[in-house]
Amino acid sequence: MKIKKLALTNFRTFQECQTIEFSPITLLFGPNSVGKSTVLVALFYLQQIIESGNCNPERLEALGDKYIGGFKKLIHKNNIKDSIIIKLTFDKDNRIGSSYGFIEDLFEDYITGITSPSELSEEMSIEFEIAWSTAENTAYISRYTIAFDGENIAEVTSDSGLKQPIISAINYLHPLLIPDNHNEWLLNCIDEGTTIHEALKVKALDIKRNKKPDYRAISKGNDYEDEDEDISLSNDAFVSEFHQLLNKPRLADNATTTSTESVLTDEFSFASHKTIHVPIALESHSGALPYIGKKLTVSLMLEDTRLNERAIEILSDLVVAPLDNLYDLLKDSLCIGPLRTIPDALFQSNANINQKDWYNGSASWHTLAKIDINLLQTVNFWLSDHSKLNLGYGIALHAEKTFSEIKRISKHISKENLKARLDTEIISSYEHDSSTTRYQLDLINNKLKYSLWDINNDISVEPNEIGVGISQLMPLVVASLSRKQGLIACEQPELHVHPRVQVAIGDLLLQSNNKINFLIETHSEHLILRLLRRIREINENKLPSDFNEISTKDLSVIYIEPSPSGAKVRRINVTEDGDFNEAWPGGFFDERDEELF
Repeated sequence: MKIKKLALTNFRTFQECQTIEFSPITLLFGPNSVGKSTVLVALFYLQQIIESGNCNPERLEALGDKYIGGFKKLIHKNNIKDSIIIKLTFDKDNRIGSSYGFIEDLFEDYITGITSPSELSEEMSIEFEIAWSTAENTAYISRYTIAFDGENIAEVTSDSGLKQPIISAINYLHPLLIPDNHNEWLLNCIDEGTTIHEALKVKALDIKRNKKPDYRAISKGNDYEDEDEDISLSNDAFVSEFHQLLNKPRLADNATTTSTESVLTDEFSFASHKTIHVPIALESHSGALPYIGKKLTVSLMLEDTRLNERAIEILSDLVVAPLDNLYDLLKDSLCIGPLRTIPDALFQSNANINQKDWYNGSASWHTLAKIDINLLQTVNFWLSDHSKLNLGYGIALHAEKTFSEIKRISKHISKENLKARLDTEIISSYEHDSSTTRYQLDLINNKLKYSLWDINNDISVEPNEIGVGISQLMPLVVASLSRKQGLIACEQPELHVHPRVQVAIGDLLLQSNNKINFLIETHSEHLILRLLRRIREINENKLPSDFNEISTKDLSVIYIEPSPSGAKVRRINVTEDGDFNEAWPGGFFDERDEELF
């Protein structure tokens, strides 16, 4: 799964809604303190909310327990009377993802006719409105809106007392909620003279005009009239059998109903047509946030228990499955911070690598210590090859063998002759002729470890014994070559790195696993120049044969700039010939020209 868009409103430096469009490689440029790192904070703030329900965290665990100061520091200008709005859109990338349609197959011929919406959706969006509860003295989710394939499908809301979370809106006209037997149901409604919903007028007339005549009635002498008859229309009618079954039994028992907007008045409007909906109370935490990883607990209680169970599954698909998918995506992601650990000879590797270990870069060294030979070979190639980073260093593999023998104590055994005997066995074990081995060893232990290798001096070295730039770049190299999915974010990968190597970082991003996305916060002109060059080489048929192709769609160059109304986001589009279709904002990358001319 891949992130496609992130929209921020009233979040730190962002006041008015600003949208960051993601590509396989997304570069964030802009002046210092403008809000580039805010984008990273927003992503992992979302993860922590979904995981724990804490909308008011002092620190973000995924960012190495980075201090963020809670909601009052995250809301724009510390104004807790406003609400933060974060909307994230992601592509499922042809994966099924989370689904709660466990008994779906039992209902093939029964009532709903709806296949799991979360399985069929290719793109999902979740939008949180996060507000401050004075009564509870904490932040909470006041509104949670879900969209499938670019169209709103459900909404959960909560009061500020966090006591009445409800599914307040469902878009029953969403294509994924239209049952398979919808035409048949609509035809029955027409035949029975039932009022039809305004949104179905065109479809109803089309069905009526194409309705096959009743040949049995004609055979009895009745005339068949192919003329359009008046159809009774109302926005208070049901739009599908599912809509009717879910709401009609509860209308008499519930005096409160809600409806979607009748007109698309602004970007926050829920749907294009008004439809009746009886609110559904649900079990949640932190306001309107359902618990992830489990089916909803709701106050539905339909008379038909099978229908009730299937309806709960569909509702879980609408409001829980998107959170499951987004959480998995963010949990598989990582962020490499601007200050990275430089291991020395006393550094202890840890087999249990946590997401937050990537922020200081230590996870990369722990990953290498697992001695995945394929990964070590790939990292060695990228570090040392002249066509790659060409750092003058590679990876060396150390093999240590421990020999031991157990002998019963006797008057003929002494420490001296036992040691001498073991020395003989060790020497003989390395001789090519196995017949010269005098003794069978009881135990041979092999231990492998890695080190950096100084190619020019032909010696093994520790990371703290070489230039700091190599150790600072290693986390991005290892992450790029070892991760299989998710997002890799990195703050200023060019720190302490020679311009020639900054250029090569562009190739590293291009040639890594295409199942991952990169989000790079940078000030490096050299990095972007290499990416533009590769796009230009595609257009000129000059791209090296062993390189993955890159198109303008694979690169998103985002410039963030300050303004009186908060930070503004501008995407600078790239042309097919590897150039920008507009000039860089003033004051950025202009220094070179100023110094030269």
